Amino acid sequence: MKKLAIITAVLLSTFLMSCSVQGDDLDIPEEYNATVENVEYSTLDYQIAELINAYRISEGLTPLNILNAASKEAISHNQYMVGQGAPSHDYFYVRSQNLKDAVNAKTVSENVGYGFSSAASLVNAWLNSEGHRENIQNPDFTDFGISTKQDADGNNYFTNIFVKL
Repeated sequence: MKKLAIITAVLLSTFLMSCSVQGDDLDIPEEYNATVENVEYSTLDYQIAELINAYRISEGLTPLNILNAASKEAISHNQYMVGQGAPSHDYFYVRSQNLKDAVNAKTVSENVGYGFSSAASLVNAWLNSEGHRENIQNPDFTDFGISTKQDADGNNYFTNIFVKL
């Protein structure tokens, strides 16, 4: 049982990451220079949003509005992660600054995930991770963006960007 708990902790830390700080990377990949014109949400995206908002309401917090500008940043980041073949918070500072410039965001944070096949499994994993849960529970956030993208092997990549306007 102890081995299972250790393996689970390692997998969660590998496949799930949360971020709320800016980085110092200088070479920005092409994915971040492309403009996402249209935002389309999948059923899985809506399910994730509904579960996060249901949790927030159960904690006495206001639900978050889906913000297309944040979803555009999430879509670009998912394209990058699929291209890299790994989940990451690379270039978070670019997404954060883009939202500060585009919609006057005051605060930006994000959760990423990889490999989950359902909204419930993803959101449960985020809620069982302190950093992810803090982002979801932050009472200052007003909006969020969501994107799910599958790679060629059918693995899901997730980016959820939280914003305070």
